[in-house]
Amino acid sequence: MLEEAWLAIENTGYRLEHFRQKTTGVFVSVYNPDFQFYAREGDWDEISRMYLATGAAHRMVPNRISYVFDLKGPSEVVDTACSSALVAIHRAVEAIRSGECEQAIVGGVSLLLEPSRLVRLQELGLLSVTGESAPFDRESRGQVLGEGAAALVLKPLENALSDRDTIHAVIHGSGVNHQGAASGGLTRPSASAQAELIARTWARHGLDPHAAAYVEAHGNGGGGDLSELLAFQDIFGEGLRIGSVKGNIGFLEAAGGMSQVIKVVMAMRHGAMPATRDYRHLVEDAALRPGAVSVLCGNTDIGELSSRRPFLAGVHAYGLGGCNAHVVLGEAPARSEDGHEHPLPFLLSGEDDAELAASADALLQWLRRDQSASLPDISFTLAAGRPHKLRRAAFFCLSKEALAGWLGSLAHGLEQVRAEVEPAVLDNGMREAISRWLDGGDVTWEGLLSQGNRIPPPLPAAGNCRYRSRGRKPSRFGLTRLRSSRDGQCAVRKHSAVSCASAKPADPAAAKGSGKG
Repeated sequence: MLEEAWLAIENTGYRLEHFRQKTTGVFVSVYNPDFQFYAREGDWDEISRMYLATGAAHRMVPNRISYVFDLKGPSEVVDTACSSALVAIHRAVEAIRSGECEQAIVGGVSLLLEPSRLVRLQELGLLSVTGESAPFDRESRGQVLGEGAAALVLKPLENALSDRDTIHAVIHGSGVNHQGAASGGLTRPSASAQAELIARTWARHGLDPHAAAYVEAHGNGGGGDLSELLAFQDIFGEGLRIGSVKGNIGFLEAAGGMSQVIKVVMAMRHGAMPATRDYRHLVEDAALRPGAVSVLCGNTDIGELSSRRPFLAGVHAYGLGGCNAHVVLGEAPARSEDGHEHPLPFLLSGEDDAELAASADALLQWLRRDQSASLPDISFTLAAGRPHKLRRAAFFCLSKEALAGWLGSLAHGLEQVRAEVEPAVLDNGMREAISRWLDGGDVTWEGLLSQGNRIPPPLPAAGNCRYRSRGRKPSRFGLTRLRSSRDGQCAVRKHSAVSCASAKPADPAAAKGSGKG
């Protein structure tokens, strides 16, 4: 989870110092006990056991993130069972709204590390015997578990706009409740309690639930699917389209809500909502009205779901102990593209020539894959959003073709680290800033560069190290380095960047993040 939080920070286009200077909260959903079992049953040496006292405690997951990154806002673990991740998002939104923090990192994590819990769940008949979860299908045989981790960064929409952040989605509202004794069983979900929460969440934020184009449901292929369908038909009206990412990647437990949110955000970004895998025929019940709710069984363009703008979607979850959560997501506001008549500066750096070349190559490969980012965005982010290291290079250009040519030369070591700057191209302030920066000085680029927004361009691959206990012959820290790899996960993993924001200046939250699962 620490790695995911770091990747989320990098993805925002800010340096870590920005998060330290702001009151940044950390809210993490975690409840899977597998690692605690692993820590308890392993044959650990004395020093390793000392570290397991904190390493296996769920509360230390957010606390360690706050400690390592020196973040001073609230730092809380959230455990409401299956609804934990959405509750964590709600808790972060409320903390920002109340002034407890200015921005927040929200995450969820679940890993499957030992089989005994899965055996018990199978004995209870909760897991699918076919390997398919088939949410909302009348032939569903139960849920399929998955594992994953993700992190988002939330901040108020007004701040995100003024700070020139890339915003991928807007959180229009969120809410939580408990069903009380309505269902007649502690672990049995209540349709009426879920309907009450959905109605209150949309109304509280001045939204009409009939404007919902889509709902990403909890739907895990279990007995609770029907309760959601009944709640949805009572609140959203006729013809609602729904889906569940659990049919595609499994139920990620504490990270499940993160996968739901990321799915909707990515769908809005790419203009298409994915199908729910393995769904065939809707579950049957006399209380269900024909046509009230339908499950997407094919990839569907966003425009076919609704012609209204902004596109609005609900994200819903219920917990095993009765805690329900609902979040309303919408499209990010449109941003105008900045034109540029004069050459823009592009800054790269590294600890040495090899890292500088690797940074140039990573940016070059990204440019070849993705042509959506504008030159002002790339220029602004490289200058204002990336750490500046010892070896530095600067280049000015008007086109992506020229930028690609320079990056290619730099990647192959053919470019001088200190680039020549034509005095006629720049005003005095920019000329002095570039000279000072190339000499190793610090520059406040936000004031010098009036164009461009923050985007998440790629970084060179990170070096990963794996460690294990030495057993009965511990080193000073009880750890042995197994290997170091330069094919690090920053480069090879596709991160789901998320940015969410509140539609009202007083409400949170613009979020940027990354996740896997």
